[in-house]
Formats: sequence, structure tokens, C-alpha cells
Amino acid sequence: MNVYPVDLLIFAPHPDDEILGTAGTIMDAVACGKKVHVVFFTNGDGYPEAASLLFGKPPEELGPAHYLELARIRQHETLAAAALIGLRPQDLTFLGYPDAGLDRVLATTGAMPTFQQRFTQRQATYVGLVPDFHSMYYGCPAPYRKACALSDTMALLTMLQPREIYVTDAADTHLDHAAAHAFVMEAVQQTGYTGAVYTYVIHSGAESQWPWPRGITPELPFEAHLVEGQRVPLNVPWPPPIRRPLTLAQAYCKWQALLAYRSQILVEPEFLQSFIKSEEIFWIPNPYK
Repeated sequence: MNVYPVDLLIFAPHPDDEILGTAGTIMDAVACGKKVHVVFFTNGDGYPEAASLLFGKPPEELGPAHYLELARIRQHETLAAAALIGLRPQDLTFLGYPDAGLDRVLATTGAMPTFQQRFTQRQATYVGLVPDFHSMYYGCPAPYRKACALSDTMALLTMLQPREIYVTDAADTHLDHAAAHAFVMEAVQQTGYTGAVYTYVIHSGAESQWPWPRGITPELPFEAHLVEGQRVPLNVPWPPPIRRPLTLAQAYCKWQALLAYRSQILVEPEFLQSFIKSEEIFWIPNPYK
């Protein structure tokens, strides 16, 4: 990883969230000569549906080795997707905390035991296809504890000195995504970061309810809609305060980068491809309003 002030620092809970939420924003920045860095909280190693399809086995026959291989596959896909939107391997950092358990890591305070992910059976970050940040910089893995994940996040803010930060919103209904937001916002407060922070929403309500409209619609913007009397996306202002247009060429490139995540497209093609719109949308968290 290169250490320098970066213009944009993107935090993604899992490999593919950076494409879904910010691919066009990244492409715009790269085209202007700006420096972009992406940090992945997890390796996506806790997804039984994806592992089952990849390895041709029912979930009950999958073991830790399958999930560790899934992590390597997802890191490989990340490298391929990044190249399509103008990023290099050194522009990516994998923290290696547990998929389907980041919220549990956030809860490990005081004398609580270290969290163990049930899929990989790991209790600490690990080297997959790409080394995890803690092992690379401190020479040892980090236990799955809040203090470690927060310390890693703070270290990256200090090292990279970003002008803008992007992270999933607190209103995102995926627990890993809300936890990623909590880690970043606490790191922002503890480091005294004063730059801009923007948030994006990947999950809101049932999978069929957001994003909207459904399907690949590069000529259409995102829309809110009512589901049983509730406006979706949930618990965020609408319209969003920031709407950044994508050209058709950018939308196509975003789609191609998304297709690089074959392990994910196999499982939920309509949901993922519904993020191919004429724009990307962002919110501003409370401390920055």
C-alpha cells in the first residue's frame, strides 16, 4: 500500500460494495488525476449461498477451507473489478475482519471473548490472496475485537489523510454495513478528522425493495417508493443531498466491474445489477450537516 495523502478513501464492508456504491465516483476521481484508496472491512468469507454455488455443495457440507477459499476468490474478483475502474492493487487494503460478524466484533468490549466466525472458524485476521492490513504492518494478525478493528481504521485515516471519506450509511439494514459506518465514524471522531464524509446505502428493507427501479436502467435515476406505507430507502432523507450523474459509458464500465464479481452475480443478479443507474447518490452523516 502506498502511503500518501489521498483524495478519496472508500470504506466497503464487503468486496463489491465499493462498485455498487461508488464506482462512478471513483472513475470520475481517477479521470481527474486524483488518488483513490479502497478499504475492505471483510473478505466476504461468510456467505453460504455463494460458497454453495461456487463449490457445488449444499451448505451443510461446507467447511472452513471452503470459506477461506471463498475469501481468496473474492479478493481475486476485487482486483479484477478495480482494474476496470482505474485502480491498482496498491490502491486496495483488506482488513480481514469477519463477514457476517462485523457487528459482533463491534460489540466485543471489555472482558467479552474474542469473536469467532462460524464459517471460517477464525478468531483473527488472516492472509488470503492479499495480506491483511494488520499482519502486513504490525507483523501479526489482529484478534476479532472492536479495539483492533477501530485501531486499524484510525491508523488508515492517519496514514492516508483523505480529503473525502465514503462509507455505508448508519441506516443500511445489513448489520455489517451499519457496523462499518460505526467504526469509521468513531475513527473520524477519535482522530479529529475534519474532511468531508459521505455515506451510501446498499441494503434497505427487503432485497426486492431497494434499489429502485429494478434491473439495469442506466438511463434512469434512483427512485424512492412506498412499501406498505413506508418510504424506501428507509430512514434517510429523500431526495438524497448529493446526486452525481453517470454517463452511459461510466454506467457500462460500472456494470462490467460488477460482473467481475462472478461469485456474487451468481447468487443475486437482479439486486446487484439494479445499482446500474444514471447516477450515484450519497448522504451526509449528522456531524457533517
